[in-house]
Amino acid sequence: MSITPNNLRLPILICSLFLSLTLFSQIRIASPYSRFGIGDLSDNNNAWNMTMGQLGIGAQSPYHVNNTNPASYIAYDSLSFIFEGGFNGQFVTLTSSLQSTSRNYASLGYLLFGMPVNKWWKTSLGLVPFSDVGYNVAINDSYVATGRIQRNYAGSGGINRFYWGNAFRPFKNFSIGANISYLFGSMKRDAIVLFPDSAYTMNFRQSYYVTMNDLYFDFGAQYRIKLKNDLSLTLGAVFAPTLSMAAKTDILAYTFLSNSSGTEIPRDTLIKQTGYSGRIVVPTMIGGGFSFDKTDKWLIGVDYKWQNWQKFSAFNQSDSLVNSWHVSAGGEIIPKIDNYTNFLARMHYRLGFSYTKTYLHLRGQDINEYGMSFGIGIPLRGMKTMLNVGGEYGSRGNTNEGLIRESYFKIVVGFSIYERWFIKRKYF
Repeated sequence: MSITPNNLRLPILICSLFLSLTLFSQIRIASPYSRFGIGDLSDNNNAWNMTMGQLGIGAQSPYHVNNTNPASYIAYDSLSFIFEGGFNGQFVTLTSSLQSTSRNYASLGYLLFGMPVNKWWKTSLGLVPFSDVGYNVAINDSYVATGRIQRNYAGSGGINRFYWGNAFRPFKNFSIGANISYLFGSMKRDAIVLFPDSAYTMNFRQSYYVTMNDLYFDFGAQYRIKLKNDLSLTLGAVFAPTLSMAAKTDILAYTFLSNSSGTEIPRDTLIKQTGYSGRIVVPTMIGGGFSFDKTDKWLIGVDYKWQNWQKFSAFNQSDSLVNSWHVSAGGEIIPKIDNYTNFLARMHYRLGFSYTKTYLHLRGQDINEYGMSFGIGIPLRGMKTMLNVGGEYGSRGNTNEGLIRESYFKIVVGFSIYERWFIKRKYF
């Protein structure tokens, strides 16, 4: 067997994967709810999955890298090489009972590779977000004795995931898979108390800086049943055991005064603790799903996931989280993939819905989230490479009991490069 790429694309793509690590350090979210736990969880930002409501547990495709279920890698053609990348953006409106404000962000969303090893073993690697932290909230009060008091809470950072996944076919129509991931990242959280009406009252700042890294494993299985008339039913399941992730934290608390330009002038250090080691417990996750599809015509499916967040802890402290669950449904349709005279008939049209009971229960209120997504896949003429464009509109939380409702619109622009690289050459 010889590998015959037309040029040096593979080394370039692999280099781009590692060079893009710096892009994953930027703020990717604006959500006050990312203050809790390990932040806002990034289920799957791949354009193919996201535009179908984050569907993926019971779905597989020879043209896309579906890391939601590592068993799906078995669908790759034995002569193919797949590379996917994309950018995500979001426009967020935060609304309370008193006011509203808007934010927007854009970032690198994902880099994914998929390729065969042999007929019964396929592999994938990639770089994706695991969780995001990004918020800046101010609370103002007024008292007779002290005048105005302003409390600011800000946070940034998150956890990134670099994974290597493998899928195996132990017998016909059945595949199993596993992702071995390296989780790494940092989170910074600040709490500040200001006394703007008093020139002599000490202000207060407390900063937490947490770094973490460890190995994370998740497993999957799929069984694909061939039906009549090119129809297939795919059943899938996923499981991720509890992770006790190594972490270190630095804590600094001090009082300060502010000059006329707003510069902090530190006075007394109250707490200074560096390099404190501990563990962040990411609890067990299980899920299942199924999909029906007709080859190169259409696909529909449903997923369900559950995670035991009541077992979460960080440095032996719990965060009053509750168990979460997520359900999604979606699909895609291709009117006529081989109609080269009608471009619109060859496009892939996708639609999805999702509902999440998040791990947050604040002030007696469940913080639930729903979303509706849509997108298109635009094939390049004469190739199986595709441009993917999509969006998701959703809402999380409510304005009851002084809480905040997030209304967001997410966009994703990505591409799926599909090429035949692994070819046995014949000589005459």
